[in-house]
Amino acid sequence: MPPTDDQVLEHEQMLQSAMRHQRAGRFAQAEQLYRQVLASDPNQPVALHMLGILAHMAGQSELGVELIEAAVLRAPDYVSAHNNLGNMLRELGRLKEALAAYERALAHKPNYAEALGNIGLAQQGLGRIEDAVSSYRRALAINPELGDTHNNLGNILCELGKLDEAIECYRRALEIHPRYALIQYNLGAALKQQGELHLAMESLQHAVQLQPDFAAAHTSLALTLQRLGRLEDAVTSYRQALSLEPDNPDFLANLANALDLLGELEAALACYRKALALNPGSRETSGSIGSLLLAMGKLEEGLVMERQGFGVVKFDLERGVSIKNGAYSVDHP
Repeated sequence: MPPTDDQVLEHEQMLQSAMRHQRAGRFAQAEQLYRQVLASDPNQPVALHMLGILAHMAGQSELGVELIEAAVLRAPDYVSAHNNLGNMLRELGRLKEALAAYERALAHKPNYAEALGNIGLAQQGLGRIEDAVSSYRRALAINPELGDTHNNLGNILCELGKLDEAIECYRRALEIHPRYALIQYNLGAALKQQGELHLAMESLQHAVQLQPDFAAAHTSLALTLQRLGRLEDAVTSYRQALSLEPDNPDFLANLANALDLLGELEAALACYRKALALNPGSRETSGSIGSLLLAMGKLEEGLVMERQGFGVVKFDLERGVSIKNGAYSVDHP
């Protein structure tokens, strides 16, 4: 039996209240109200959608998918629900299903720029690089203010070696989101790849100022400082990264390399040994230990270790980090 007009009005008021709770981070209160609506009307699509988002946020993504699938079954033109369903499926690695969900959103709303941007992310994950570039550009033609999509297009252009265009994308993204540490980090990585080390350093410094717990940005800044010859500053940044991720073997190996260059051989050796203990299969770290032991005059162990590896190798394999669009928005169909 469908709800009466009075029930529909009451549900609308409850949903508005629930979404205010959700936006304010009062998730338990929001969940309680969504469940009250569904107890009265099990087919209410907004309540199903929003409860699905809460389930995903609580780590129950499969349940979240089921709930949002139920929502779009009852309201096929609920475009934000299709988009959020795609986001969940993509995070679960179900890229083809995610792509289909985004495309359903777009079918109902052809100018849905956020869904187009997310189609690009799914296509990129599926290795359809040219299609992804096209989708990102189409999204930005509809809405040039999508900072996340400028960032994601920048990432793919970096992978294609189009650094000037990528840097332009990141800078445009930062005009829209000037306090977004992740975009500053991506810009810094692109500038470093282009050889603009001082500009890269500035971007990465901004990134860690905006987000002091951003370990990857600290180590990227350290690598940049090291290439600029500022070894003591590099060591400080490596230590900042390690204070956040103390068991990261790559961070430890990079710190060891900088300490080696500073002549602090015993400290460097200790870092390399810890890195190897955390990642025993690393031939690079074994080789670096061997080279260092030989430099310290410990020939027997040094030769054994050097044969296991390749000598000194710095880990500097940065890739841009992508951002999903329109993720888990709290709105109506």
